[in-house]
Amino acid sequence: MSYDHAYQAIIAYSDHIMKTPNIDRIADEVMLFSYDCVTNSICAPSRATIMNGKHCNLHGKIDNR
Repeated sequence: MSYDHAYQAIIAYSDHIMKTPNIDRIADEVMLFSYDCVTNSICAPSRATIMNGKHCNLHGKIDNR
């Protein structure tokens, strides 16, 4: 899993910012998500949701502090 990348930062989606050969290899050989979403676009709450499977209102992490 790649964390905290805008789609423009990965060549598999767009070649405008940087080279990402390992992520591109995964996209070519395994899967490329075209329609996905996040439960929270703020870093720490998003990580907390990924780690425990609960939404922010349940795990309590609502900001980056």
